[in-house]
Amino acid sequence: MAKTSWHPAFCEAMKLELNEYRDVLEFQDEHQLTSGSLRIDCLIIKKLKDVVIDKNIARIFQNHNVFEYKSPDDSLDLHDYQKTLAYKLFYAFQNKIDDTDISVTIVASQHPYKLLDYLSNRYTVTSNQNGIYGVEHDMGPTQMVVSSELAEDENIWLTHLNKELTAARLCRLITVAAKHGKDSVLETYLDVIAGANRKTFQEVIMGKVIDQCLQELGLTDKWRAEGKAEGKAEGEAKGKAEGEAKAIIRILSCRLESPSMSLQNKISSIQDIAKLDELTDLALTCVSLDEFATALE
Repeated sequence: MAKTSWHPAFCEAMKLELNEYRDVLEFQDEHQLTSGSLRIDCLIIKKLKDVVIDKNIARIFQNHNVFEYKSPDDSLDLHDYQKTLAYKLFYAFQNKIDDTDISVTIVASQHPYKLLDYLSNRYTVTSNQNGIYGVEHDMGPTQMVVSSELAEDENIWLTHLNKELTAARLCRLITVAAKHGKDSVLETYLDVIAGANRKTFQEVIMGKVIDQCLQELGLTDKWRAEGKAEGKAEGEAKGKAEGEAKAIIRILSCRLESPSMSLQNKISSIQDIAKLDELTDLALTCVSLDEFATALE
């Protein structure tokens, strides 16, 4: 199974969390500090210096705001904290900015007990809201956000950025997403969430509410189109039937899990284009490989 690309989804989650301010903020995903691997996960710059961002995770915002993100698989430690502060100082030096005009936010899924204990013994650490821990020191506005401790009603995009969603939480997320409307940012975010929660997604994908939401968001048509496009591209080189068969296998691998070689061979042996079109639709909607395999019998 491919590794989940959490960082792009985090940057999209930040855009969604700050959606009402998107016109006055500039979002830079993976801002490069050097030509090498040094980069800021997410940089948010105010387009209007005097604008006030009244959002719990953004109340410390200055004109430049550095974000470091730790995925659900990673823990947050002192090294990460010090590295992020160093990135801030390097960014200030590069751009000739007063470092007091830069805020730092580190977002993690897991509570950083050891790091907070360490910082509490050296600085003043405050927490006026669940999941948000401010650090008062001479390095300027700094906070740590523990996404699993935030209130879902206020931070639905960050709280759902994990790989252990229940069916109920996934249903709620997609329902809210449908009300949000079509948005390329939302599309990227949901693709990652669906991939990271495949088993839960299987449980709810056939539900009426989820199916309706996916249709409204255009995701079902998108996945179908991607599969058929790949089939067409392959078809030009090796035959349309072979191309569509490979597209079906790809869809099953992305949505569920990689089919067995036996099942792959059965799919590849089909030459009937109409049948392959039906199987493409089934690959996009079936809840298990067993269901798909039964249709081939």
